[in-house]
Amino acid sequence: MSYDTIFEPVVRDGRMFIGFNDCDRVAALDCATGKQRWAFFADGPVRLPAACSNDNVYFVSDDGYLYCLAAGDGTLKWKFRAGPSPRKVIGNKRLVSAWPARGGPVVRDGVIYFAGSIWPFEGTFIYALDAEAGEVVWVNDSTGAQYIKQPHSALSFAGVAPQGTLVATYKLLLVPGGRSVPCALDRLTGRFKYFHLNDGARVWGDR
Repeated sequence: MSYDTIFEPVVRDGRMFIGFNDCDRVAALDCATGKQRWAFFADGPVRLPAACSNDNVYFVSDDGYLYCLAAGDGTLKWKFRAGPSPRKVIGNKRLVSAWPARGGPVVRDGVIYFAGSIWPFEGTFIYALDAEAGEVVWVNDSTGAQYIKQPHSALSFAGVAPQGTLVATYKLLLVPGGRSVPCALDRLTGRFKYFHLNDGARVWGDR
């Protein structure tokens, strides 16, 4: 996966936040000196860039969680599990969540969005949470197993498999896919708007 090949740092208020997929951590570096200010370890690889809002840093991990840390010292404020249980599987020679969080976080209007699961047949979970409290605003768990044309031009029961950083526009939440299709949700309600297929067609819906 291309987002595994390079670092994707995020800079805010004189600090650079970097995730590591080889040692399961996020580190904060001083932009002026390059010295590490703090490091926080998850229970799985951190494959996607963090998101920052106010004094918080958010990141997702293959352990299935979205983490909210204090930007100043890396203290854990809260974490939220994407999947319905703590069940583990073997992934890339590692023990990871059956619903790894690979829908990278994005913040808009006080809401943090992220997604879990890369195997649609196991269920896909796309969340909007209050960015400060970590409480659920909405969840969409209905996009995982639609019978649609896939990027390799075959029909199968496989909907959204979130991989990559989500995008929050004024009205839509855009969810990228790995080997499956991307989709768009209504950002305020989480209701499904459409899949975008590889031939340019859109599959519309409302669920």
